[in-house]
Amino acid sequence: MVCAPMHVKLSPARVWAANAITAILDHGQSMDDFLAGPNGFTAMSPRDRALARAIAGTVLRRLGQVDAILALYVAKPLPPKAGLMRAILRCATAEILFLRSPAFAIVSEAVSMAASKGKTRAFRHLANAVLRKVAAEGAERLNDIPATLNIPDWLRQNWQKTYGEATIENAAKVLIEDQPTDLTVFRDPAIWAEKLSGTAIGGPSLRIASADRQAGDITKWAGFEEGAWQVQDVAAALPALILNAGADENIIDLCAAPGGKTAQLAACGAKVTAVERSSSRLERLDQNMKRLDLKVQSVCADALQWKPETLADAVLVDAPCTATGVFRRHPDVLVLKTPDQVRDMANTQFAILAAAANMLRPGGRLIYCVCSAQTEEGEDVARRALKELPLGPLIIETGALSYVQAFVKAHELRIPPGAWADKGGLDAFYISAFTRQ
Repeated sequence: MVCAPMHVKLSPARVWAANAITAILDHGQSMDDFLAGPNGFTAMSPRDRALARAIAGTVLRRLGQVDAILALYVAKPLPPKAGLMRAILRCATAEILFLRSPAFAIVSEAVSMAASKGKTRAFRHLANAVLRKVAAEGAERLNDIPATLNIPDWLRQNWQKTYGEATIENAAKVLIEDQPTDLTVFRDPAIWAEKLSGTAIGGPSLRIASADRQAGDITKWAGFEEGAWQVQDVAAALPALILNAGADENIIDLCAAPGGKTAQLAACGAKVTAVERSSSRLERLDQNMKRLDLKVQSVCADALQWKPETLADAVLVDAPCTATGVFRRHPDVLVLKTPDQVRDMANTQFAILAAAANMLRPGGRLIYCVCSAQTEEGEDVARRALKELPLGPLIIETGALSYVQAFVKAHELRIPPGAWADKGGLDAFYISAFTRQ
C-alpha cells in the first residue's frame, strides 16, 4: 500500500485506485476479490469511495486509450521495481482525460504519491514530466486513438471474426458508457417502473437509466426490503423465462449462486433445488431467498458429483464461464481472461451438461446458459451436447420474449457483445434449450 510522508496528505481515493489497478493489472486479481480483501474501501467517506471507483473503473474501461497516450510520452516500459508507478500514471491519465478533474491538482498529487514510497520515489520527476504532457496535449492526441482499442487484441479479433466489425464498434461504445440498473420485478412491473422512475423493457424486467438512478444505497430503494424485485441484467433474466417453470414442477438449478435465476423459478411456484459448490456463495443465495420470501432447497455440492433423489422435470445450468459477456459492468474481465481459459471452461461446461442430462426425467427440459461472448463456450458446447448426450433441441417459444426475439434462432438465443448499444446495452449471453430423450 502507498504510505505518504507525514507532511503530505494524499487523497485516499487516489491511493485506493492505484492499489486496485496494480492488484488487477499486475497481479491478476479481480475487482470483486480486491474489494473483498483488506483494502480500506469501507473506511473512506462515501465521496471518496465514489471517486475511487470512478478512477479505477475508468482505467479499466479506457485501458487501451490510456496506455496508448502514455506510450507517447514514456520512452521505455517501466521496470518491475517501479512498483505502483505504472498504476499512478494510468490513474492520473484517466482522471485528467476522462473525469475532467483539475489537471494541475492531479499532476501534483501523482508526483506526491510517487514521492511517498521508496519504489516509486525515483520516478517522481518522470511522473511530473509525463503527466504535464498528458494534461497539455492528451485530449487532442486522443482524437487519433479509437475507443475500440480498449478491447484487448485477442477478444477484438475473435469478436470481429464471429460477429463482424459493427459489433466491435458497439461493444466499445457500451464499454465506456455509464451503465443502467436493471431489475427483475416479481409483481406488477408497470407499477414498480413508475415508483422507481424506470422503463419497462419486457417480461419482468425494467431499466433505470444512470442519469435517473435514485441516489444512495440500492438497498434503500422502494421495494427492496419487501422483496418486490432483484437487481438482474435483462439478459440474465432470460434463461428462467425460457425454462417457463410451472407450479409444483421439480426443478434443479445448478451452479445457482447468487440466486437470481433461482428466485425467478421459485417465484413461479416451482419446487426448486439450488446446487452450489461454494459455501460462501450459497450463503449469499440463502440470504437473497430470505429477503425475497421464497422457499428453496439449497445444497452445497459439486454439480459434477451430486445426484438428486428423484429425476427432475427441468434443470437450469448457468455454467461457470469466462464471463467475457459481462464486460459492461465488470471491465476487469477484459484484462483477466485468456484464450486458454475459454478452452478449459468449455470442457467444464460440457461435463456439467452431461451430469445435468442424467438428472432429468425423459421428456424433461434443460436450459444451458453462459454469460460469455465466446462461441467456443456457448454454441460449440451445445452442438457437442446434441451429438454426444441423450438430448434433443427444444424450440424456444418467443411469444413472451418479443423484446429479444431478434436474438432467437430455433433452440438457441445469442446476444452478441455490444447489443442494444443505443438503449444502454445488454450483457453478451448464450442460451440453448434441450429436451431429455
